[in-house]
Formats: sequence, C-alpha cells, structure tokens
Amino acid sequence: MNVRSLGKVSTHWFGLFSALVIFSYCSQYSPEASNESTLVLQSLLNYSANPSAACKSSMQEAEDCLKTSSDLSGSGEAEISGLFSGGTAKSYESYCGQLLAQQQISSLDSKTQECIFSCNEAYWSRVGSENDCSGEGSEILISNSGIETLGCVRNCKELYSSEPEF
Repeated sequence: MNVRSLGKVSTHWFGLFSALVIFSYCSQYSPEASNESTLVLQSLLNYSANPSAACKSSMQEAEDCLKTSSDLSGSGEAEISGLFSGGTAKSYESYCGQLLAQQQISSLDSKTQECIFSCNEAYWSRVGSENDCSGEGSEILISNSGIETLGCVRNCKELYSSEPEF
C-alpha cells in the first residue's frame, strides 16, 4: 500500500468512527435524560432564597468599608447596625429583621429581597476594592449606595416580581 492509499483508508476509518460515535450518542438520547436536565435547571432557578443571610452579608461588606472611612474608623457591628437603623439595632441580625419587616421589603418575594441585598453587597464590595472607603465620609458612601444600586434593584424587581415597579 502506498501513502495515498493509507491516507484514504485512515480518512475512511475516521469518518466511520465519527459516525459510530454520533450514532451511539444519539441512540442513548431519551426523553427521561432531557427531563433530568430540565429538572436540574429548574432546581437551580427555583432555589430557596435566604434574604436574611444576604442582608447580613451585605452589612458585613458595608462594615468592612465603613470601618476604614474617615469618620467611622474602627467601628464594628454594633456601631454600623446602629447607624443604619437609626440607633435601634445593635446587631446585623436585629437590623436585618427590622428591615425585612418593613412594608416596602416584606411585600416583595424572598428572591427579590435577596437580590436587592446582593446589589447592596456588590456596591460595598466594589467601593472597598477600589479603596474608596478611607477617603470618603460614611454619609457620602451610604447615600451613594442607594443611588448606585438603583438600576440593580430595578433589575431584581423585573426578574423576580410580578408586581409593577416601585
């Protein structure tokens, strides 16, 4: 056999092998396998939200930034939760409980609530990673959190809520 013949034979076998692989894959397809994939996807979309944990996480991220700000240097959970709650909370758990009980938040489903807290956490994380915490006062940082997360909060509302935008 010459080199050309070997090339044709190897191309033939490669094509035949490819066809067998495709055939075996297609013959293994069943609606049950597709349903399993659908169930996995649905379970990912239908996870149980935990807005309380998301709230606490966003508050921890805020603390990490605010404790380095010019006016709250060295502050911890009691000071930060008190600041955000107007002095009524001494822990993030207490603050988040108060916040989740407010009419504006409690009327939203848990996924929307969690998403909103994730927007807030992302803001504080970004500000912290850009080293903008130490140069600014807490008042500016906190007011900017509301302004900068507004678009994200609107997206949360559109994604998870059937109610009109607030």
